[in-house]
Amino acid sequence: MRIVLVGAGAVGYHLVKELSSDGHALSVIDSDPARIERVRDRHDVLTVVGSATSRETLDAAGTRGADMFIAVSNVDEVNVLACAAAHGLGVHRTLARVRNADFTADEPLVDPLRLGITRYINPDVTAVDTIEALVDAPGSIDVGDFCGGAVLLRSFDVAEGSALAGRPLRQLREDFAGERFFIAAVRRDGEQKVPSGDDVLQPGDRAYTLLARQSLPVFRRVVSGGREADRIVVYGAGAMGTDIARRLRRRAAVTLVDEDADLCEAAATHLEGVLVLAGSINDSDVVRESGLRDADLFVAAGADEEHNLILALLAKKRGARRNVLVTADPDLTLLLADLDVDVVVNPRLTMVGRVLRWVEEGRLQAVQKLGDSASEVLELVVRGGARAAGRTLRTLRLPQGAVLGALSRGDEVFVPRADTRLEEGDSVVAFVLPGLRRRVEKLFERRGGLLFGRGGEADKGPDGEQGTGT
Repeated sequence: MRIVLVGAGAVGYHLVKELSSDGHALSVIDSDPARIERVRDRHDVLTVVGSATSRETLDAAGTRGADMFIAVSNVDEVNVLACAAAHGLGVHRTLARVRNADFTADEPLVDPLRLGITRYINPDVTAVDTIEALVDAPGSIDVGDFCGGAVLLRSFDVAEGSALAGRPLRQLREDFAGERFFIAAVRRDGEQKVPSGDDVLQPGDRAYTLLARQSLPVFRRVVSGGREADRIVVYGAGAMGTDIARRLRRRAAVTLVDEDADLCEAAATHLEGVLVLAGSINDSDVVRESGLRDADLFVAAGADEEHNLILALLAKKRGARRNVLVTADPDLTLLLADLDVDVVVNPRLTMVGRVLRWVEEGRLQAVQKLGDSASEVLELVVRGGARAAGRTLRTLRLPQGAVLGALSRGDEVFVPRADTRLEEGDSVVAFVLPGLRRRVEKLFERRGGLLFGRGGEADKGPDGEQGTGT
């Protein structure tokens, strides 16, 4: 596809990497010559220095005739106006990044369709969605929803002493017989792999699971002993922290803390049922009043990201069971592997994932990158006449490094087995290692494109199985 992208900052640069590697013809617009030079030096894309609200700039980027226009600059008004202008030049699919909640509310300030905008995406809202999903699945690290929310992606770290450690996945499958719960991949020592039934989970492994939503209680029991997040402390009374507290108050007892008394006063007027405290997490009185010592979760979501990191670490020292750090700073993220931080939520990267889902609509139902790796989880539909239609997984022969972990058929969700026959209209969720997405996609597309020959012996799973569902 021909795509015009506005904004070469952190979000835009990540999108350039993803979209160009997927083979899209990409044009990038930014008013900052240094950002454009960075893109030009590293990627083979058309670059234009200028304003995205200028006809000359839009024409230079090839906007007329483009299939898609994506505006992710740091200025809401520029993104909205640029998308409206692109629509006027004939682009039918446009997406604008906006942070103003008035644009993304259930009753938006301006109807996006009247401006020719197909979709708004708010990075703060996507980050809060992620945090809400983490609360629903205590102990999880990566989260994602597929098949309209019927299939969930949840990952967790295998702890010392875990009942899962030291046991073959084949045995775990027997222990959880009847549950729609599938370990699709394991990350060990920085490398991800699709495990066989004989593989054994070890402490320190990260396990990536696909499960039916109805099996979420099983996930909780396996990962956190069934313990819920009943008490949550949120730091940061700005827009994001307030939104987090508002969402989570329906699930737990929530306390919101910030040193800024004016922010706390403003937040308190909008947060019925939330205890709002003005003070520092380092203050013993605040620690006591907030219940931090007994907190199941501490979320650091203030405006100062370095301060967030310090408070997230301090909260664990003060007794919080788990912590979540909200940061868009890539330099901080590099430090976290060696620090006591359980989950990092990056609003920019979560938004990149949402944009990629939107871009791939049509070819894919959904796609999600896993953390900082190039592995992906895909949702695909079995098209009429596709190679996958009517085949069992055993005869389909997925490439090594890809596995189907869940199948949605009508109102039913289940873990497919080697003898499961795929039917037209089925939705499947697959884990794929880097570089395999297109090979898997083509198996589910209508005939007429490139077809693969029969897989070699290397494509077979152990004992004819396609995975290690539990």
